Amino acid sequence: MRIQLSGCAVINKKDELLLLWKKKHGHYEFPGGKVEPKETLSETAIRECKEELGVDVVLGGYVGYEDFDIDSASYRSHKYLGYIQKGQLPRVNEKEYFEKMIWLPIKRYKEYSCAPNVKEFSQNFIEGKIKTLK
Repeated sequence: MRIQLSGCAVINKKDELLLLWKKKHGHYEFPGGKVEPKETLSETAIRECKEELGVDVVLGGYVGYEDFDIDSASYRSHKYLGYIQKGQLPRVNEKEYFEKMIWLPIKRYKEYSCAPNVKEFSQNFIEGKIKTLK
């Protein structure tokens, strides 16, 4: 059975993606995590942004999911577009897992060490397959 994950692709008005550097995997990834019992995918995405970045997000829409395997476990990672509520500044909250955060220019994603789903999302965004609420 696949472990369900959910998170946010937070994009600003300059088409930059908010990502966290995951120490364990040595790459940038979306804020997100495991879906808790009796929690919806959208509730998980909102909670994880609060826990990892210290901000409240409004969800703009469901983007889709990716399936992958790590360390003999299978995962399904769901993604929403997320928008930080006005007046809030993101920061790294869980320093035991994340070293830093970055506003990554989406069009330059290939210049960075990113998780596979970040690469796929970025390419789809560049190709116009993902629309934001600018």
